[in-house]
Amino acid sequence: MNPTTQKAEQRFRSIPWCAALLDRPGTTIFTPSCRLVDASGLPASQDQILRKSLNNSDAVPHCLGFYQDPAGSSTPGSPEHPRLLINSSSTIFDLQPGVNGYHGSTHGGFMAVLIDDSMGGLIYHNFVLQMQKQQEPGWNPPPGTLDLSKIQYFTAGMNIRLEKPLRTPAVVVVTSTLNRVEGRKMYLDVVVEDGNGTKYATCEGLWMSLPNQKI
Repeated sequence: MNPTTQKAEQRFRSIPWCAALLDRPGTTIFTPSCRLVDASGLPASQDQILRKSLNNSDAVPHCLGFYQDPAGSSTPGSPEHPRLLINSSSTIFDLQPGVNGYHGSTHGGFMAVLIDDSMGGLIYHNFVLQMQKQQEPGWNPPPGTLDLSKIQYFTAGMNIRLEKPLRTPAVVVVTSTLNRVEGRKMYLDVVVEDGNGTKYATCEGLWMSLPNQKI
C-alpha cells in the first residue's frame, strides 16, 4: 500500500461511520485509479483532475476505494446477461471548500466528476482482479463473467439527478453498481451519500466497449 493510500485510510478510519464500512468482513481496500502510480512512480492513468489539479488540502486531499469480497456472490451470469467479478464498489471522498460552486455547496459539475470516477474505478478494478485471478493455477471465471482483457470501456452518458446541496467540508461515499450489460453497452447505478444515508446525487451511467486494438 502506497503512502498516499495509507494516509487516506488513516484519515477515514478516524471517522466512525467510515471505519465501520472499511471494517466489514470481506472488505478489500484499494487505491482509486485516479491516485494510482506504477512501479516507476508514474501515474497509472492520464487523469489530471483528481490526481493532480484537485489533489490538495483545499479540494480533495483524500480518497479511498473498497469493495466486498466477490467470492460469495450469488448473482449468476450468462452469455446474454454477463456479470462482473465485482458487482459493486465504493469510493470515499474527503471534500473541502475548493470544490464548491454556488452558495458554498459542492459544484454540480464536480458531482459528475466523482460519479464518473467511481464508475471507472469499478470497471478498472474488475480488470485488475481478473488479471490477478488468471495467474492462479486452475482458476476459471464464474459462468457468464465479462472478459475485460480484450476490451476497454469509456463513458457514453450520465443521467444525473442532484438530490440536495452538499455543503463542505464533507465526507461522502460514492457507490457504483452494475445494473446490466447489453452487447457493447454497460449500465451502472450510482449514488452519492453521507454516513447518515442522506443522498446528494444519483446517476444512471452508460458505458460503451471497444476492442483494445481500436483504442
